[in-house]
Parts: sequence; structure tokens; C-alpha cells
Amino acid sequence: MSTERRHVKLGYSIWASGAHPAGWRLPEANAHGTFDPGFILRTIRTAERGLLDFYFIGDRVVGLPSSQYESPNEVLRPEALTLASFVAAVTTHIGIVTTVNTTYAEPYTLARATAQLDHLSRGRIAWNIVTGKNEEAAGNFGREEHWDAAKRYAWTGEFVEVVKGLWDSWEDDALVGDKATGQFIDESKVHAIGYRGEHFSVDGPLNIARPPQGHVPILHAGSSEESHEFGAEHADIRFIMLQDTARAKAYYQDLQRRRLAHGHPEGQQTVTSLPVYVAGTAREAHEKFRQIQHLTVAEANLAPLSEALGVDLTGRRLDTPISDVAELANLEGRPALILDRARTAYDDESPTLREVALFYKRTHGKQAAVGDASDVADYIEEQFHERTTDGFIVFSPYLPGPLDAFVDLVIPELQRRDLFKTEYGTPRTFRELFGLPKPENQFTVARRAAVA
Repeated sequence: MSTERRHVKLGYSIWASGAHPAGWRLPEANAHGTFDPGFILRTIRTAERGLLDFYFIGDRVVGLPSSQYESPNEVLRPEALTLASFVAAVTTHIGIVTTVNTTYAEPYTLARATAQLDHLSRGRIAWNIVTGKNEEAAGNFGREEHWDAAKRYAWTGEFVEVVKGLWDSWEDDALVGDKATGQFIDESKVHAIGYRGEHFSVDGPLNIARPPQGHVPILHAGSSEESHEFGAEHADIRFIMLQDTARAKAYYQDLQRRRLAHGHPEGQQTVTSLPVYVAGTAREAHEKFRQIQHLTVAEANLAPLSEALGVDLTGRRLDTPISDVAELANLEGRPALILDRARTAYDDESPTLREVALFYKRTHGKQAAVGDASDVADYIEEQFHERTTDGFIVFSPYLPGPLDAFVDLVIPELQRRDLFKTEYGTPRTFRELFGLPKPENQFTVARRAAVA
């Protein structure tokens, strides 16, 4: 685990059209920034100016025009590995997390690309593994169907084994470059991996030297049992979804138990997404939250909210204030928490059913950090000290304003509380940033064991 646990880890997730599906509709928002290099560059430099630990790049291999009202930021997505190289070229300190869908990729290609990126960034790359949820993706890769979770994770388990083997196919000192003798490499330290598995047959070696970090750190998210076990075995950092504090703490502890069971005594760190609506005053922030929610084009659906609350709301008028629904008066546990969080976000004791339904749709009942700098810092501090998570990935509802507001308002408040660093210091690798040890090369270990 990191030796800097007293400092929260903070990343920024780039959604150029905004993480909220209606955020781009604001007059001050940029709806055309996804492929604008100048605009993307501004977000990168703002994140590094704020001393953020990493810049997170999500990705998808399918874009459906019909989803423009529900998720416009999923219709158009920049290719993550390409964008990561752009980030590496214009930064010096911030970590870079790039996403690759392993279900529709090849390990040799991925191993080459990430190894090269790790060299170009001087060890600041991390790899976020996803296996994909969109069934439509299968048709983009000549497949008849999108695999179920069991097959996707069996495939991805082998995928990671192959990639790690390829990263190790060059030992750290294999490149000699001896001008006097003419020896360029030590051939005994460059290895074919000869991998033969159920899904992959890969010879190796790579034609890229071993990454500076040895193995590029792996992030993974997911809620299925397959995801939990895969994450415990292979991921260095887990991307989790926070619910209530008690459940989140129990989940955090379960991650550590699973990690230990897979032979990783160093434990596992976590990060979670955090939608942030911050302004100079709490009133401004709550008004902006309500304004964006009301710009939502997709109509509110009361069925998911009914299921979450355990109260049948279907057939009710959407403009009904929740105080007028008697069945919602004495809820307990998670249903009560969802309503409380909606009231807090809107700063309204009785938002309408439509407003609560839209809140639940966007947050799945999670906390949205809405308020002034102190309000947002209070939430981050509480969750960090309660050990529900080690860090947060900030999601902006639109751009450019909210990222600047977080950097200019929340970061100084966290620093004042000694919850966040005040400088980058000496450039460090992503592993060093998170206190992750550099894995030894498997062939070097085997050589040493043979000699012994």
C-alpha cells in the first residue's frame, strides 16, 4: 500500500462533451471539444496545474447514434491509446490511465502499445481493463455475439498473462549497445514466451524493451463476481462505486481479503468516480445542478426509482413533490439515503418525482458533490478517513468551467486540510505515485534461481 495514505489520490476523467448527458447544452459549455486538440490540451494542462495524480481516459468500441440523448459522450469517444500518447507528449508529472477493451483486442498489440507509451511517458502509464457491456460491439469485430461474463473473464485472464509475459520478454539490461564490441543486445536476455493457452498462442518476444515500470499498473472496475475475482488477482487498483458508508467500508475490506487470498500481501488501493458541481457559493452550485438536470432530454422513468425505493411510483405525475407521496415519508436504509442525497443535491426538501428520478438515473443513488469548496472537501475528507476509498476520479458535468473550478477552489481547500499534496516533487512513475512495487522480471528471477 502507499506510504502516502494521508494524502487522497485524485484523478480527472476526460469527457469532452461533459459527463452529464445534458451538460453540453449550457450556453457556456463546449459541445465540439471531443476532437479539438487545443481544447483537450487545456483540460490536460489544467489537471496538471492542479497537481492531480492522473488523467483518466475511458474508451468504447461501439458508438450508437440512438444513445445520443441518454449518453452523448458514448456516441463519440476518442481512441484511448492515441489520446494517451498526446497526453504523454504535453505533460511531465501527471499519471495517464488509458482504457482498452480486452474482449476485442489482441495481447501482442496491446503489450507493444503500452510498453511504448510507458517509455514515452517515462513510466507514467496505467492500463484500465474493461471487458465491455455493449452487445453491439460484437458486430464490429466479426463476431456473432457478445460473450457472457464467464467467457470474457476467462479470455481476459489469459490476455493479462500473455501481456505480462511479453513485457518481461526483454530483461531490464538486455539492451547492451557496446560500440567497442559491436554487441547491440544480449540475446540470452531476450526471450520467446511460447505461451499456449485455451484462447491465445503467442510466441514473442516483443520488439519493444521492457517498460520502465516493469509491468504497467492495471486498473479494473466491475460488480460481477467474475470481476471481483479477476480484480483481486490481476488489478493493482480497483475502480469502485461507492454506496452508503457502511457497505463501502465492508466492500473495501473484502477487496483486501480477496487480494491476500490471491497471494498479494501488499493489499489493493481503490478509486471511485465523483461527479462534482462546485462554485464560489453553495447556492450557485445547487442552482447549476438543477439547471443541468432540467436540460435532460430523455424523459424521466419512474420504474427504476420505484425498484430502488421499494415503492411503486409508476402512474404518478412527474411534477409531484415527494412530500406529497405518503409512502415516501418513513423509508429507511438505502431508500431513505437516496432521497436524502437527492434533497442535498437539489438543496430542496421536496424535489419532484421527476427530479429524484433523474438524480437516481445519473448517480445510481451515489453522492453527487454539490456545493462550495468546503462542502466538496468535506465529502472527500469523510470518505477518505472512513476508509471507503483511497481516491476519487473527478467527473465534470460539462467543460470547460467545472474542471477549473475544482482546481481553483477545491484543491486549495484540500491542501489547507493537509489532505492533498502541494507539489509534484521529482517526477515519479505511476507505480511510485501509488506506492506499488516494481515487479521483478520473471526470466531474471528464473536465471537467479538456476544459478543458486
